[in-house]
Amino acid sequence: MLSEALKLSTLSRRALMGALPAVITGQQKRPNVLILYSDDQRADTIGAWGKRFIDTPNLDQLVRRGVSFRNCYNQGGHQPAVCVASRAMLMSGKSLWRATAKDGLNGPLLPERFAEAGYRTFFTGKWHNGAETLNRAFQTGGLVHLGGMGPQIQPKLQNFGSSQASQRDGRATALFTSSLESYLKSTINTQKPFFAYCAFTAPHDPRESRPEDSKRYRSRELPLPRPWFPSPQTDNGELEIRDEMVIPAPRTREQCHKELADYYGLITELDENIGRILKCLEDQSQLENTIIVFAADNGLAMGAHGLMGKQSMYEHSLKVPLIMAGPGIRTRTETKPVYLFEVYSRLCQAAGLSVPGSVEGPGAQMYYGYRDIQRAVRIGNQKMAWSGKSIEQFNLSADPYEEHNLWGTARAWPEAQFLSAKAQAKIHFGDPQA
Repeated sequence: MLSEALKLSTLSRRALMGALPAVITGQQKRPNVLILYSDDQRADTIGAWGKRFIDTPNLDQLVRRGVSFRNCYNQGGHQPAVCVASRAMLMSGKSLWRATAKDGLNGPLLPERFAEAGYRTFFTGKWHNGAETLNRAFQTGGLVHLGGMGPQIQPKLQNFGSSQASQRDGRATALFTSSLESYLKSTINTQKPFFAYCAFTAPHDPRESRPEDSKRYRSRELPLPRPWFPSPQTDNGELEIRDEMVIPAPRTREQCHKELADYYGLITELDENIGRILKCLEDQSQLENTIIVFAADNGLAMGAHGLMGKQSMYEHSLKVPLIMAGPGIRTRTETKPVYLFEVYSRLCQAAGLSVPGSVEGPGAQMYYGYRDIQRAVRIGNQKMAWSGKSIEQFNLSADPYEEHNLWGTARAWPEAQFLSAKAQAKIHFGDPQA
């Protein structure tokens, strides 16, 4: 069954690659690659994507220069720290259950593939997949946050390749940006292209936004995420975890408004630092020859469905922002659902590199999972999510905020349709719980 699944993955991947134009021909210089990765950022937090009450002028600039994937999904997680699986999928190009297997991060990882092609590789920021893997994956790096969450102010960081962390003066976002800037400035006299990955810790909690940003958003009438409830209305089997205790339920509108203000404040600070990075590239005459990817590891509820975290199968937790801009990429909006782990294939294609056989294709329908207790299937605009305690069905076209559960009503879809999709997903993705 596994060989059959890998065969399906290869065919799907070839179909995907055939649909994308190659950028590199002949002896043309390969483009640089820069991945900017945020932490716990919802997909609906970019001004140019319609959220005008959130100030993101530099992300808006990337939107105007590249392709916006408006239905990009992290496939899920195998533990409450969903970002562990998300980052493993990004680096390996594998789906959830293979990326998190014991040998999931066996190479070639994304930076290793680019190094094979002659790229210089660099990392700074949050790494949540083990020090040994980090040191293997990249040739060099800057400041590193090795592990999960950490403070935004005076974070404990270590130098790439070192095992000793120490408290650093300043804010985490600016420190990672400065680390990347130093590297970019050092590349000006080199002939090889670079592959750089900067993984921020913002806007993950603790939401220690700058006072001016907090004040900016607390003075605004911020809409609460839909559907907002003071407590969860459905038991998904994972309600008593750390993320849900940031503000214990039941929550008030005032509490959630404050959290949103600080959350958006961290996103605006992140955006300002992305502006610094874009200017640095421009100053080095590298902006036009750099493929820039902006994405986040997972979404976050922030009050929607009475939840605060990301350990659910709702759109607000699974969906992430994804923007790709650079040479050979025309400005457009893509609405077809894609997985975040497809970035691996797309970057190889954009740089004119072959895709390793270990990298997976997307599959016939969207399929998601969290630990062994939650699963979901999306077929077109129909979605079914289930746990050991609940079943929900939504029509995402008519009900994008998943406010109306169709399960058990006259408008519910045949369960057999989803059981068939579930069986296909087991073959394609190797989900042991399917």
